[in-house]
Amino acid sequence: MEHIAELGGIVTGFNVTEHCIDCMCGKNFIKIDKTSGDIICQKPVFEKEGLSRKLTADNEQIFVYDFCTLYILRQKDYELIGKWQLGNDLSSDICGMAVDGNTVYCSVRNGKIITLDRQSYLIKEFIVSDSSMWSVHTYGPYLVCGTVDGKVLLLDKSGLSIEKKLVLGKKNIGSLHIDGVTLYAASHDGKLYKIGLRNFDIESSMKNAHKKMFDCAGIYEDMLVTVSYPCSEIALWNKDTLEKIKVISTPLKLSGRTHIENDYMYISSRNILGIDRIKLVSQSF
Repeated sequence: MEHIAELGGIVTGFNVTEHCIDCMCGKNFIKIDKTSGDIICQKPVFEKEGLSRKLTADNEQIFVYDFCTLYILRQKDYELIGKWQLGNDLSSDICGMAVDGNTVYCSVRNGKIITLDRQSYLIKEFIVSDSSMWSVHTYGPYLVCGTVDGKVLLLDKSGLSIEKKLVLGKKNIGSLHIDGVTLYAASHDGKLYKIGLRNFDIESSMKNAHKKMFDCAGIYEDMLVTVSYPCSEIALWNKDTLEKIKVISTPLKLSGRTHIENDYMYISSRNILGIDRIKLVSQSF
């Protein structure tokens, strides 16, 4: 583990670009040089500190949700483009988010999705499921969502209607990763699933992937990478067979964020004051 940015606080989300890393830390957004770790830009965005904020980004904008509020920032200088309150309390807070070129999709507790048009800023609300959706991803003309009651849903973006439904179990499908036409899903019952998106069926699964909650972090070479922050471990799996290849033990805590790029995985967690980086090199396995 290599410490590449000392920010004096927990990074609750980050976005990696070609030369920089955009970090949420405390009340601030901080842009650091990816090579040197030097701070290039720092700007207060939030009124209070918080640990539950999450972000996603494209080449121009950063999207953040914090409880019931959605923020859109300009990526280069963190200028606030807009701020929308989509809910009011714990019955209407934002649980997950996905973005495409036209729309921001926010899943709201108890099965709603609220969309924001990125040009007109028109807001629409759709009732989708009886269960909250904490993991949401775009897939061409569809959204793929994991629900708290153990389902994976394929939604048509145009009307947010359910096209297909797959029951994986009874526990929260807390993390999803899409690789081409394959979906990997992490369940809170410890199971890891490989799902074919063409037929929307389970191709393989693995019990007891980790002893506690885990995330599907992404693909490195021909391997799926999963991270269990409560277990302080990173696992690498054959992405076709789900055969476990390697487990890397490293100090982590409760939750965090990751990004895989080339031979490195960038990682933040509750015990890291900034950003760390792990080198993933297959020859060492």
